[in-house]
Amino acid sequence: MNGLLIANKNQESRDQLASLFDQSEYQVVKADAVANALEGIINKDIQVVVIDGHYDEQNIVKLIPLLKKCNRNISIILVSDEMPIDLERRIRKEGIFYHALKTAGEDNGEEIRQAVSYAFKKYAENTTIQAATRRKEKAMFPIKSMLSTIAITLMLVTPAFAVDTAQTYSSGILVMLLVGFCGLLIVAQLVPAVLVLFGLTKAAVQGASEKNKHQV
Repeated sequence: MNGLLIANKNQESRDQLASLFDQSEYQVVKADAVANALEGIINKDIQVVVIDGHYDEQNIVKLIPLLKKCNRNISIILVSDEMPIDLERRIRKEGIFYHALKTAGEDNGEEIRQAVSYAFKKYAENTTIQAATRRKEKAMFPIKSMLSTIAITLMLVTPAFAVDTAQTYSSGILVMLLVGFCGLLIVAQLVPAVLVLFGLTKAAVQGASEKNKHQV
């Protein structure tokens, strides 16, 4: 169930804002302060918070990161009068989802409804992505553990196979034949290229000679 919190100190304004979602599928929770609904936010029963009313600038800046700590995916919509640009930047930096200005008429209500709808969609997307990431990390954990075990094993075994510099290594006949065969393969690969280069050079020289004859 999609949980929506409407927080406003003024009951009349709170009820008016909540009435915008009477016909919606959201579970609307009304509170005079966000602190009264922290349990629902921590339990993730509330995914979107609409904060409406007049708040102290310092308090609102501190409140947003606190809510994000309770649920990092939570979407916070702030409805207020115009505020200074510096404060607007600060609350956006803290991770507010949307800031709606208080205006008269139906347009303001439609704006808030659309912002809430999009906030729920964004919350679902973030939750899905994080769940997929956790599943991927869980699936990769055995592979990482195996690779770590192999790496540690190789580190322990490597000294046992260290080269003894006091011993002179002498290649066997099979090794020499293998090296010679590899050399022949390399030469065979280079021969066509050399022939093509020779042909191009010869053609260029002949072309220059013909040109000089025509000029004479």
